[in-house]
Amino acid sequence: MNFFDAKNFSNFSASPASIVPSMSKSSNCFHLPHPEFDDAHHRTTTNLVTGVVNAVLSPFAVSANFLIIFVICRKTSLQTPSNLLLGCLAVSDVLVGLVVQPSYVAYRLLENQNGFVPCYVRMLYSTGFYAYYGVSFMTLCTISCERLLALLYHLRYLKIVCRERVMKTVLFIWLVNILLTFLQWAHNYTFRGIHLGLWLASFFIAVATQCRILPIILHHQRQIRQFHPTSSGRQMQIKLAINVASIIAIYFAFNLPVLIITTSHQIVTGHISSYNLYSWAETVAFVNSSINPLVCFWRVKTIRMRS
Repeated sequence: MNFFDAKNFSNFSASPASIVPSMSKSSNCFHLPHPEFDDAHHRTTTNLVTGVVNAVLSPFAVSANFLIIFVICRKTSLQTPSNLLLGCLAVSDVLVGLVVQPSYVAYRLLENQNGFVPCYVRMLYSTGFYAYYGVSFMTLCTISCERLLALLYHLRYLKIVCRERVMKTVLFIWLVNILLTFLQWAHNYTFRGIHLGLWLASFFIAVATQCRILPIILHHQRQIRQFHPTSSGRQMQIKLAINVASIIAIYFAFNLPVLIITTSHQIVTGHISSYNLYSWAETVAFVNSSINPLVCFWRVKTIRMRS
């Protein structure tokens, strides 16, 4: 057989074009689970709607949370332990609006257009999602614990919870979540399971501390009704605890669906009936990054008055 036969030559010259797309469109992307692009046509409407919602809300999440950070950083008097933790939460929300939401929009629209998403987009989205949401969950847990300490040990509160300890705690939270996110490269199932376990632990600890805080608030309100006045400092801590409880309740209401779905799919069953569930649950969680600063302005008077 003549290798340079016209038929053979045409087949040979066409082969790179057929090989390159298959290589560039490989669904394998390091440690990430299979995205099931073959079923992308079932997600077209969901991808479009959630993509548009995130494209609209992303700039607002960045600007509103940046305003929270700016107000806290500008005024030294606002840099209390509670506000510093709220500032940490705002930083993670800024990064959600700056990195996670845009990469989500790119992911869903590219999937609609091409039936495929490049590996770098998937990596950017997954890395940002696990790092920043881990920070958010652990920060909310820390805020809840800080409020409980303020109510239980209000006379020694400033000695127990000082600015330096809060900043060290914030740094620790960021380092742990960044480390666990990148350790997924070493063994995805193990370290993703540890990471999600931390999210669940943070959730249950926050719920437990809020359940402990509630009787203290109710006892304080009964004292007021019975005309047993408390100190102004005690009243301020009670009011702040109520405000923080509102922020935590709204945050978990929006983020619980994605926590349940992610844990169930990634750890418990290893199967999900439709990736549309992810899209809607993630979008609801992302919406919270735009709602958080509004709740913060509404519930925390000191931040609202200085903005």
